[in-house]
Formats: sequence, C-alpha cells, structure tokens
Amino acid sequence: MNRRLGAGSYLLCMSLSVIVWSLLTALACTEFAAKGRVGLSELNFFVSALGVAMGSVFYSASARRLMDLNFPGWTVKVLAFPIIGVVVLPLLCFLSGQRWTNDFGPARPPSSFLKIASALILLLVAIPVCRWALLAYFQTRLLLLNGGN
Repeated sequence: MNRRLGAGSYLLCMSLSVIVWSLLTALACTEFAAKGRVGLSELNFFVSALGVAMGSVFYSASARRLMDLNFPGWTVKVLAFPIIGVVVLPLLCFLSGQRWTNDFGPARPPSSFLKIASALILLLVAIPVCRWALLAYFQTRLLLLNGGN
C-alpha cells in the first residue's frame, strides 16, 4: 500500500470534506435547530462532532500528503499551531511531491487534468458553501440564544 497522497487527491479530499461539513452544519441549523427540534446544546454538540470528524480526515490526509513530500507523518502535529497551519495547509495542496520513490513508498502517478480541474472547482465551491454554513450556524445560535424571538 502506498502511504503517499498526491497534491490533486489532497485538494480533492479537503474540498469534499469542507463541503460535506458545511452542508451537514447548514442542514442541522435550518432543518432542526431553527425549527425548534433541537436546542442550542444539541446543535453545538453536533457541529463540534462534525468538526472532530473533519479534523480526523484533515489529520490523516495531511500526514499522507507530508509523506509524499518526504516528511514523516508525525510532523502533521505541527499543523495544529494555527499560525503554522494557516500557512502550510494551502501549500500542501499545491506543492509537487517527488516523482521518484522516497522513504514512504513509490511515487504517485501525476494527477490527471480531470482530477486537478475537479479539485479546483470543488475548492471554489467549498469556500462560499463554508461561508454560508458558518453564517447559518451563527444566525441560528443567535436565534436560539434570544429564545426564538
């Protein structure tokens, strides 16, 4: 099994996970919390649980991506520091890995044009969808804090 993850696959994985998190968060806000089916504590728990699930996807994919760049997987822990993570995570999406065998396995085949194009399109979709979900979450929280008035 190849433990390395190429840049195109990494960007595709990250964009898809952000879109899934955003859609599930917005669904929980608009269909459950705003309609009074769940309270603020349940909404916060659900959004936090989704965040943990997304974080585990990011952690695993980032460790495999770092291996493609010939860094040990444990170095992904450095990305937990926000200043470092904000700078390094976008770089992981676009840095090219070594095209030969490194310490972590054989080289990944280059990403096809279709994979790169779909990854970039999903990235452009993920940004506004994430913004929309965050706004829905904060507005729903405000509504629930004010007692639904």
